[in-house]
Amino acid sequence: MLGEKTRRKPKVATLRQIEQTFEDVPPGYEQIFPQVVLKYREINEVMLYFLTSLGRDFIDIVELGVGAGELTSEVLKRFPEAGVEAIDLSPKMLELASQNLLPYKDRVNLIHSDFGTYEFMREYDLAISSMAMHHLPDKDKLKLMKSIHRSLKEEGVFLFGDLIQSPSSYLDKKFFRIWKNYLRFNGLSKDEIDSRIKGHLNNDLPATLPELQHWMKEAGFRDVDCLWKYFNHAVVVGIK
Repeated sequence: MLGEKTRRKPKVATLRQIEQTFEDVPPGYEQIFPQVVLKYREINEVMLYFLTSLGRDFIDIVELGVGAGELTSEVLKRFPEAGVEAIDLSPKMLELASQNLLPYKDRVNLIHSDFGTYEFMREYDLAISSMAMHHLPDKDKLKLMKSIHRSLKEEGVFLFGDLIQSPSSYLDKKFFRIWKNYLRFNGLSKDEIDSRIKGHLNNDLPATLPELQHWMKEAGFRDVDCLWKYFNHAVVVGIK
């Protein structure tokens, strides 16, 4: 029915399943990822443009899900006084990020942990995340937002780009089809597309944009908004 939220699968991927997904990362991951995530680089560009437009110096930064370190590198380039604590569940991703972030090795602390349960021991000016939070169940998303809010300094910023779900089951199906066509357009084989779809259905738990904004406010963020949206991807910000 139009406007009805898609029923989610009750299955929740275990941490080991998610970790294994990223342990099977093929060579050239950094070039492959933009081919499977709609507007991936634009998501990061929006986040970076917003941060620089604030006219602030971000010194203490935590990143949730460092991946290959692409966003990390750009943040460190734009904020030369900054240091980043970069958390990731996958040792393979941390190894890749370590290689890619060698020019900034004195300013990055790579941490092997589940950011959904990580205990933040200090205060930060900024928390960032790109394409990572959708792996968490909804209750853990809210829990993380509350934890981040407690860990931010006054006027601190929580900024994330992520996969989202449409509140409309009709539109959600359309967005899913758009993504499949995007994979075909970028030359992925049928087996590769089937593998991506299987991974999405087994591991991804996207929330709707209204849910994310509501939880951010419930977590205590004063100013919350969506900076950018493209089909089933969005960039959301909250300021303490």
